[in-house]
Amino acid sequence: MIDVYLVPTANGQKVAIMLEELDLPYVAHRIVRTVGDAPTSDYLALNPMGKYPTIVDSEAEGGRLAVFETLAIALYLAKKTQRLVPVDVTARVAAHAWAAVAASDLTPAMATQYFLTLRATTDVSEVTDWVVDEVHRFLSAIDRRLGDEQFLAGAEYSYADILTYPLMATSVQRLEGGVLTYKNIQRWFELVGARPAVVRGMKIAS
Repeated sequence: MIDVYLVPTANGQKVAIMLEELDLPYVAHRIVRTVGDAPTSDYLALNPMGKYPTIVDSEAEGGRLAVFETLAIALYLAKKTQRLVPVDVTARVAAHAWAAVAASDLTPAMATQYFLTLRATTDVSEVTDWVVDEVHRFLSAIDRRLGDEQFLAGAEYSYADILTYPLMATSVQRLEGGVLTYKNIQRWFELVGARPAVVRGMKIAS
């Protein structure tokens, strides 16, 4: 059994979708918190970063195991089940690369955009413009990729699509036009969003 501790954010949705797609037994612990709430000492024992999500696998090889950071969780679950990572080396490398784009480029950029546009109390328009330009640079690259391939790894749906979809469904919607600005992303967005496991995972972490 896997326990997943999450808050209603894109990162929580990514992990919930992974668990649903892999049909793994799990219990979702939806954490209710407000901005500025400090994590408990018990939670810090699981995740020293104090962020969400975290999973605890009571049936891990070698015994109970806590895994934190969304990309690490996705890779752990994919390795555990031997699913959602392509076998073909070219597709596998593409899955890893585009998953990294979602985790290391688009996610932090959208988090920064959220703070600058919704929480900052001083004039940060110059910085905001730069961040939004960077977001559109990332989205343009993803759109070009999806103009060449059905999914981010190629012909095969993978964990890279799972790590990217919730960002498009939530964070990117804050931008003018949302995903509608990018026709290839829109085509992919509708395809991935229709998957039953994606629908369930989004609902669990929303």
